[in-house]
Amino acid sequence: MPDFRGMQALNAWLLGHDLGLLLQGPDPDAPEPLMHGVVVRQSPPPQTPFDRWDPVTVWVEIPDDGGAGVREPRRPLPPHREDVSEPS
Repeated sequence: MPDFRGMQALNAWLLGHDLGLLLQGPDPDAPEPLMHGVVVRQSPPPQTPFDRWDPVTVWVEIPDDGGAGVREPRRPLPPHREDVSEPS
């Protein structure tokens, strides 16, 4: 069993698939696929012998990037609310 901890979730899933393992989150019926975040825990642990297509449960954490994403400055700046007159 490889050590998936510290890998991007999608890369871990792809490696697991290439090795004949089925990576799944702690709730296999969750609507979100296992693609985003970083693997922080796995069960069974690394170095455990496995059979083809054994399930591996991984816990994923999405790093906090501040939530802002990539932004470009808006030029010209949008008008302030005080500067905009309301229609009559």
